[in-house]
Amino acid sequence: MTNTELKARIDTLWGETKTGKIPRDNRLEAIDSLIESYFKTSGEPIKGGALVRLAALCLYEEISDAHPDKMTREEYPIMSDNQYRRKTEGRHVGRGGLTGKLRPLTREVPLSLAANIAADGREYIYPSRREVDIQEAIDMECYRYNHIDSIAN
Repeated sequence: MTNTELKARIDTLWGETKTGKIPRDNRLEAIDSLIESYFKTSGEPIKGGALVRLAALCLYEEISDAHPDKMTREEYPIMSDNQYRRKTEGRHVGRGGLTGKLRPLTREVPLSLAANIAADGREYIYPSRREVDIQEAIDMECYRYNHIDSIAN
């Protein structure tokens, strides 16, 4: 079996899965037989993108679940690449639901912003001082100098 034949068979499996023609158990058996037949004919295991596509095909129901509350309602949620990117980069901006009412924008925040927030809602980050710019330092010195002069007189 060549790589083009393997790609064509993976494409047909994807098409059948998306249309709902092949249930999960049968799909896993078809993937297993495809891997075995490729190994028997070529003598080497499947590599690269084809293996990633087969792995995604095994987890199709988990990856294609786009429910917004997926992370809290499932015990071990699996995020798709887009969901993971949205969660880590926080670039997703959405508007209200399907009711047609205009609601305020909702924005996903990246996980890095919540890195130091505990379960009690308190932020346990070490405090850090901000740097004082030159103009602010000059103003503080002038204030201190004028303040000392006013006390001395």
